Amino acid sequence: MTTVLVNGLPGAGKTTLARSLAQELGLPLFSKDAVKETLADTLGLGPPPGSTARGWSSALGRAAAETLWTLLGHAPGGAVLESPWLGGTRPFATAGLARAGVSEVQEVWCEVPPEVARRRCAERAAGRHPVHLDDLPGTDPDPDGRWELWSRTAVPLALGTVHRVDTTRRVDVALLAGRIRAADGSGRAGGRPG
Repeated sequence: MTTVLVNGLPGAGKTTLARSLAQELGLPLFSKDAVKETLADTLGLGPPPGSTARGWSSALGRAAAETLWTLLGHAPGGAVLESPWLGGTRPFATAGLARAGVSEVQEVWCEVPPEVARRRCAERAAGRHPVHLDDLPGTDPDPDGRWELWSRTAVPLALGTVHRVDTTRRVDVALLAGRIRAADGSGRAGGRPG
């Protein structure tokens, strides 16, 4: 079973890379944003009584993240999962992998300077699904200081083999897939952060 986590800051190029990588590896792609957007389309964008829009968006994000692990557990050949696992999410990822029955994982860390990632987020904002509140034009791009925290603490989960990829330029997906195939079987989930 090949399990690949594509990780990095929002705007790091995770989704673009994950799509190509999943196709190259012949694996399904499970994307947190795609699940979150589907949940919002189904359950509604408006928050339930007693909740704020930001609270509802966060709840949908948590549900989407948990859904990735459930989907992975039903993918016997493995999968590529794409999400920003940042700032304190390592215990949740470890627990999710365990629930999915995954003992080996490889991580693709999308390296990009924080200022480039923020610029990319701003550039794509108008075309994004409205559930992504932080991307809406005219909103405070960092209402709770997350970008500052992420800029200081963004590191791979390092739960197995880590493949660092510079996503400020074109990525050789075939070469990356070859590295993943060559390392398959050496990525024990639950290693120490790097």
